[in-house]
Amino acid sequence: MLKITLHDSSGELRFKLEGRLAGAWVGELRQCWKTAQSTLRERKTTLDLCEVDYVDADGETLLREMFQQGVALKATTPLIRGLVQEIGKTGRCATVEEAPGQSSDVLPAHAAAPSRRAL
Repeated sequence: MLKITLHDSSGELRFKLEGRLAGAWVGELRQCWKTAQSTLRERKTTLDLCEVDYVDADGETLLREMFQQGVALKATTPLIRGLVQEIGKTGRCATVEEAPGQSSDVLPAHAAAPSRRAL
């Protein structure tokens, strides 16, 4: 089961997912994403995966496609954080966001990799 909630504002479109991104639910998210693309204009788009507990192979493919098309990915659970970090190895950077008692990886789409300097 997957719950998809859209938070639509003038500056951002955020998809909040809860449950399992697997099976027929991957197609459902794909359809929601394709429908939403026509309304994006210049708005930031985020996929909130903080409440997702499983992603199958088709779901991972969709996440990669969405990321490559400019969607930022946000995750907090260890399993999904690992997946988001793996997707981030495609040449973009992962930003870690610390929240009280929980950390989150946010993969901003189209972000440049940070430079590493010795201190």
